[in-house]
Amino acid sequence: MNCPNCHDILETIQYEGIAIETCGKCQGEWLDSDEIGKIARIREVRFDPDERRAIAGSTTIQGVVLEAVDRDLTCPKCGATTAPINYGGDTGIVINRCTVCRGFWLDDGELKKIQMVIEGWDDALPDDLQKYGQRLRDVAVEVDRNDDVQVSRLPFVGPFINSAINGILDLMG
Repeated sequence: MNCPNCHDILETIQYEGIAIETCGKCQGEWLDSDEIGKIARIREVRFDPDERRAIAGSTTIQGVVLEAVDRDLTCPKCGATTAPINYGGDTGIVINRCTVCRGFWLDDGELKKIQMVIEGWDDALPDDLQKYGQRLRDVAVEVDRNDDVQVSRLPFVGPFINSAINGILDLMG
C-alpha cells in the first residue's frame, strides 16, 4: 500500500500489539476499521491518571469546521475516497475515514492523541457516574415505564401476558 499523503510505500509495524501500516516519511498511519478501537482500548502505562487527564483536556479543540477541511485522500487499501471526521464528535482531532472500507488515515501524532482523549474520558468516568449516575438511573426507569405496553387486564393471566410481551419488546428494541 502507498501513503495517501505523500505516496511513499507504507510498512507494517506492531503498535501496542496491533499490526498497522505507517509511512516512514510523513509518519502518518493507516488503521483498518477495527484496529482503531482495539488500540483505543489499550491503556498506556507511561502516564499516570493525572497526566492522562491533563493531556486529554488539552487535546479538546473547539470550533473545528469539517467543511473547511478540504483533504479528501485516496484510501490506500481500496482506492476509494476518504472523508474528514472529527473523532468523538468534538475532540478537534480531525482524521480521515474511507467511505467504503471504513479504515482510517491518521496524521503524525493523531493516534496518540486519540488514545489520550479516551484514557482521559475513562479516568473521568467514575467521577461523572458518581455525579450523574442517579439521574441517569431515574431517566432509564422512567423511559422503561413509558415503554411498557399493557395488552391484557385479566386479573390472573394479564400480568403474565403483559410481562411476556414487554420482555419480547425489550429484546427487539
